[in-house]
Amino acid sequence: MTTLKSKINHVTVFTDRAQAVRTAKQKLTKGEHVLVFDDLPQNIEPNSIQVSGKGDTLLKDVKFQTKHLAHVPEADVKALYDKRQSLYDSLTQINDRILHAQNEKKFVENITGRLTHATEKSAPIELNPEKWVKMVEFYRSKQDGLDQEIRQAEKEKRSFQDELNKVDRQINEYGPQTGKSKNQVEVILEAKKEGEAHLDLSYIVYGPSWYPVYDLRVSTENKKMSVTYNAMIRQNTGEDWKDVKLLISTAQPNISGQQPELSPWYLDIYYPANAYGSEVAAEAQAPAMSKKSVMRAKQMFQDKERDEMEELDVIEDKKMEVAATKVETKATSVVFAISGDNTINSDNQPHKVTVMMNDLPAEFRYSAVPKLAPYAYLKARVKNETDYPFLAGETNVFLDSNFVANARLELVAPSEEFWTFLGVDEGMKVEHKFLKKYEKGEGVFGKKKKLIYEYLTEITNNKRSEEELVVWDQLPISNNQDIEVELLEPEYKKDSPALKMNEYKYLEWYFKVKSKQKIKIPFKFSVAYPRDKIVNGL
Repeated sequence: MTTLKSKINHVTVFTDRAQAVRTAKQKLTKGEHVLVFDDLPQNIEPNSIQVSGKGDTLLKDVKFQTKHLAHVPEADVKALYDKRQSLYDSLTQINDRILHAQNEKKFVENITGRLTHATEKSAPIELNPEKWVKMVEFYRSKQDGLDQEIRQAEKEKRSFQDELNKVDRQINEYGPQTGKSKNQVEVILEAKKEGEAHLDLSYIVYGPSWYPVYDLRVSTENKKMSVTYNAMIRQNTGEDWKDVKLLISTAQPNISGQQPELSPWYLDIYYPANAYGSEVAAEAQAPAMSKKSVMRAKQMFQDKERDEMEELDVIEDKKMEVAATKVETKATSVVFAISGDNTINSDNQPHKVTVMMNDLPAEFRYSAVPKLAPYAYLKARVKNETDYPFLAGETNVFLDSNFVANARLELVAPSEEFWTFLGVDEGMKVEHKFLKKYEKGEGVFGKKKKLIYEYLTEITNNKRSEEELVVWDQLPISNNQDIEVELLEPEYKKDSPALKMNEYKYLEWYFKVKSKQKIKIPFKFSVAYPRDKIVNGL
């Protein structure tokens, strides 16, 4: 039996697991050999294990096994115990130093007390100024030196104690050695002649994960958006992935020795149970389905995230182009092949790898709701001209090299256009003014009361270029036939490129504002209602 020296060469990271490929080389004589891949991760999936290779050999058998270790500390655990004992010895020495210094300090205080306090049996105190000054200087110097020594020792003690606590945590992470086990894969093959065999061991390990994060760097001068698509990967499998070919996938593969079968792909309206008070009520709102249809629908949700492992193996065998990430898209999954060699340590910390960087042309527009916020928000309309789908994820937005906001990007397919907010731009000054409210109509003795509301919005473009601007406001909506709302200004008959109004009475003004130009937007409306009534909402 020969234990192989293997190295992780390829890793495909899914949303909740990873597929690792270990490679090993071994010189063989003619005949049968038993080769062992040792110290495999604890969370390995036995059904996922596959072995392939090159060489004039015949693969006879592959066995997964768990070896239970005797109650003997491993080398690294023994080193931790030795280090802990050394720290205990150092702490004992420091405690001795502190105790000696404290005793010496007490001794000096006792001597000083005897010299300065006379008793019935003691001789009269000599009132010699020079001797008193020397004694005080000696006392002060000695006490200062001892205090400094104690403080230094206490500082060293804290440092050693912190290190001891760290070593104790590391020892606890290993757990009790009794019953500790390790996973192995035993490969039995026959070499037809003397030579070198190349073996690849592939397996799934649970725990690793990844999620997307985007850096959006916008240049308002060049009218471009630079998109950096990052994948944040974390893993705590117990083995470091050093200088590996890395792939990331959105698929969640089911491990099975049998080919998965397709199920009908149904679409339906989702009715949350609590929307109608109970699950029974929710089912009553949905179209009637047979029991078999319900089972098929449930199976669909399980199958739609499945991805055949054979397809991933094909991707892994392809050579990666330099400085470019390959992408394989499917109906429900995406696979990226990250360029270069990457290292992801087993520390359960997020590690950032770059999927791609690309400059995309962008159209910019400012949007403001002066009634709610005195700011103009910059938006960009961008077309995804890459081969990469942008998965839903968080974004870091940089405007003209300055970080301005965190936002979120929804799923964007290749060739799809999308809008994204880029934060507040102080280059647009927004002011919203309430001018006046007054009554107009039939007078105080009339049956109806008519109130007029006047507002003015002023926006100044302090940018050096002409900018597009959309301004939003709203007209009240009457929910009672006795309440009449009328838009007095601006004049509106039907939608135009400059002014639109939707079913919720939201008004949308569109402007092209020149540099240093100030625009004024008057907004005026009336509300009429019975004088003896009170209107809620005004």
